[in-house]
Amino acid sequence: MKKNHALLYLIEFLIIGGGFALILTFTLPFYTQLLIVSAILALYIVIGLMHHRTHHDINIKVVLEYILVSALIFALFIFLNIARI
Repeated sequence: MKKNHALLYLIEFLIIGGGFALILTFTLPFYTQLLIVSAILALYIVIGLMHHRTHHDINIKVVLEYILVSALIFALFIFLNIARI
């Protein structure tokens, strides 16, 4: 039985899209951008894990996937902004 996850995906899109739009729109210091990216990725992990927990399909692979994807995005952000440090 497939469940409709449109609301969850909309919330995640608004958080992630809004955060990155904030970074791209305003001229913020690098460390402020780093804080925003960290908050976005932390929310991504929390929302994703809460979603899987409510549907009783959370396991170590899911947890590691969310953590590793977030770490990859964080590393990519640092790598692309290395000249600003």
